[in-house]
Amino acid sequence: MEILEFLLNDDQIFTTITLVVLIALFIGNIVADKLKKYEDVDPNGAISLMDEKNLIILDIREKKELKSGYIKGSTHIPLSDVKNQLDSLDNNKKILVYCRSGSRSSHIAGLLTRNNFEQVHNLKGGMLAWQKANLPIQK
Repeated sequence: MEILEFLLNDDQIFTTITLVVLIALFIGNIVADKLKKYEDVDPNGAISLMDEKNLIILDIREKKELKSGYIKGSTHIPLSDVKNQLDSLDNNKKILVYCRSGSRSSHIAGLLTRNNFEQVHNLKGGMLAWQKANLPIQK
């Protein structure tokens, strides 16, 4: 009871609300992570996927970003066009999605799984992680 009185004290109400919000965000993050239907992979995991013939490597960066290089064998569909080109992708194949940092590609990985693509992988860290791992890029 003393803890409840302390937390609801007028002097502590802001701290209490902040604590509750942080706990809710933490729990929400855990739940969202469990519910996502795609898998994040690091560059080494991506290389393992590339050993398979049944893989689409999907680069969703903007055209101007391609100047910095791309992963060999990748298919380029800019983020803004992916939704309109879902039919051009084979949902029976594994898909590895990447962007510059992994943020946009995680969004598209979620979009793909919501549209009946079952074997979707996001390159965590994107091209930045790929280059940091000193893996080859095409120019």
